[in-house]
Amino acid sequence: MYLLIYYQVLKFKSFIKSDDADWVTFIHGAGGSSTIWHKQVKFLKNHFNLLLIDLRGHGMSNQLTINDEYSLDLVVEEIIEVNEHLEINKSHFIGVSLGSVIITKISEKYPYLVDKIVLSGAITSFSFRTLFLLRTVQIIKGIIPNIVLYRLFAWIIMPRKGHQKSRQIFINEAKKIKANAFKKWLKLLPEIKRTIESIPYIEINRPILFISGHEDYLFVNQIEEFVKNKSNCILKKIKKSGHIVNIDQYKMFNQFTVKFLK
Repeated sequence: MYLLIYYQVLKFKSFIKSDDADWVTFIHGAGGSSTIWHKQVKFLKNHFNLLLIDLRGHGMSNQLTINDEYSLDLVVEEIIEVNEHLEINKSHFIGVSLGSVIITKISEKYPYLVDKIVLSGAITSFSFRTLFLLRTVQIIKGIIPNIVLYRLFAWIIMPRKGHQKSRQIFINEAKKIKANAFKKWLKLLPEIKRTIESIPYIEINRPILFISGHEDYLFVNQIEEFVKNKSNCILKKIKKSGHIVNIDQYKMFNQFTVKFLK
């Protein structure tokens, strides 16, 4: 059964397998939308109930306004609000890129709502190159058009020929974000940076599967360091894949995910 609901806050899609099936909640990254999970929906809906949320200003939620008080804490509350609306008492969570940071905050604040976690293209700390990228964005964000910034982001994070599909999907989805919403999300960068810097000190006692691309050069080395000596963490590195593994190598991503969540 397929259900599309326009909720009073965030908009979402849900796919119901059965009343007793486990729930999986998907959180996309900055500039993306729930459409990036279409290969996962096709495969995982045979195993789980699925909830795909569009963050404020993104995808189906791109008509929702963002006020000056918007924060990562409010992002977390909005996601939990959707889960509570659907009476989901506990869910697995799957996130990509910034979605991994949001899920970390959810797990810290609402651990009783979280079962297992799958993080793709996860951000666990910053390399020099990532910090340089953030500083560059802060400097040029008001100088060049948003579409140029989207393309620059895409080429820096997903530079190789094999990342072309992921790169184009990111650009296409990012273009749908209104200029004002894009600026408001950029204002969250300092808070996002502080949150990421705190991740090594956050204790999450849930099983976590990291799925990273060998070619995710900005983040994969930091993830390898992060999982060392953590008994609840598993890292799967996938060849011929970059930052968006669930698109670059979706079959392997799906197989690893189902095996881990079952």
